[in-house]
Amino acid sequence: MIRSLYDILLDVSKSSMIDNGDLHAAGLLILTAAIHGLGINRAGVWLFTEDKQVICGKMLIDGDNCELDTSLCLARKDFPRYFNSLDSERAVVAHDALNDASTNEFRDSYLLPFGITSMLDAPIRHRGNMLGIICCEHQGEARVWTSEEVAFASALADTYGRAVSAAQRNDYEQQLKEINTQLEQKINERTNVLQDALRNLNHTQAKLIESEKLASLGRLVSGLAHEINTPLGIAVTSASHCANELKRVQQLYRDDELNEAEFAHFLAGIDDGLGLINSNLNRAATLVQNFKLSGAIHTANEEEQFELRACINLTLKSLQPLLKKNHIDCLLLPGDNIVINSYPGAIAQIITNLITNSIHHAFNNTADKKIRVQLTQTPEQVTIHYRDNGCGIADEIRPKIFEPFFTTARRTGGSGLGLSIVYNLVTQKLHGEITIDADQSQGASFHICIPELAVRH
Repeated sequence: MIRSLYDILLDVSKSSMIDNGDLHAAGLLILTAAIHGLGINRAGVWLFTEDKQVICGKMLIDGDNCELDTSLCLARKDFPRYFNSLDSERAVVAHDALNDASTNEFRDSYLLPFGITSMLDAPIRHRGNMLGIICCEHQGEARVWTSEEVAFASALADTYGRAVSAAQRNDYEQQLKEINTQLEQKINERTNVLQDALRNLNHTQAKLIESEKLASLGRLVSGLAHEINTPLGIAVTSASHCANELKRVQQLYRDDELNEAEFAHFLAGIDDGLGLINSNLNRAATLVQNFKLSGAIHTANEEEQFELRACINLTLKSLQPLLKKNHIDCLLLPGDNIVINSYPGAIAQIITNLITNSIHHAFNNTADKKIRVQLTQTPEQVTIHYRDNGCGIADEIRPKIFEPFFTTARRTGGSGLGLSIVYNLVTQKLHGEITIDADQSQGASFHICIPELAVRH
């Protein structure tokens, strides 16, 4: 008999049904083994509710009948002694179930109606917790359960716990696949947003090259990268965290260590991570879109011969409403006419941006506001001297003032592109150079040098 029980148990344990995740198939195999091994007609799987106040039949074989999710339930309040026995988490061995202290509470409601005389309940354990029992019910003359039969039923109950683990693994695997699919979809969506933003950036770059306003493309891209580095950095970090968390949970699943609390924590973390990715990539896309708008500056694209003083005078006249509004005295100092072969639109844009920069930054504490522009000429170059009588440029920010997007007035709407545009127009469009005077105590002072090749003598 012992050998027979061992063989049955070995066959059950080796069956692929136990570990393939189909809990119903595994349960039927286990109950069938219990019926054959113990020589009974009736056996079932009973599982506790979450609060362990009720135990319900989840699977029952009674002769030729097999029921899944039966309507049979026993409540602790109705059968306290039986539940106290179950609380011990040991097998309930009732040789005489009608009179046993653990089982006689449901003599009239359950035992007699089904002709049950002896019961053997083996606890089902999963991850250290008791989920329920394998209930083996003998009908006919009462019998004495042997120690081998109790061990046999207990081993079947442990095997059912193994089947529960397999079913949970299947469920977790399916959920992980769904989460992975959703994560890939979210990442693809965010990637598409970023690609759209990059396309906008490429379009802006093309426009800038066409208009040649900001020909130093490397500097512009570096400036934009600096501005969007924070949101993209957060998005990349969050995506990396999500990926690492996914790998960690997958490893827990493979090691059969993934529990419900860990899985819930993982889901919450993934949700937060995707939220960060979404908000920061949208922020980066918005920055790129705003940057695109800065490419709408109008300048003349064609080189021509013109008189430099007249060009600057015309620019100052066009700015008179702005200068008058801000109470600024702006003059081009007298001198000889200078004819050059260059880009009048670029010159106008340089003067306009310098004046705008002075208005925004120089005159916060200046009563008598002045701007002076002076032209000098040598055989090698023409120099435009620009100065205001404002607060000057602080030593610590001088190395940065030509960098794209650098500004000390971001709170008041400064874009940080004004002097960067001036720098690029001077160095790329006019092939000249711009420098700052070392002495800024009397206000900001710039020197713009245009090489002799542009000068018509």
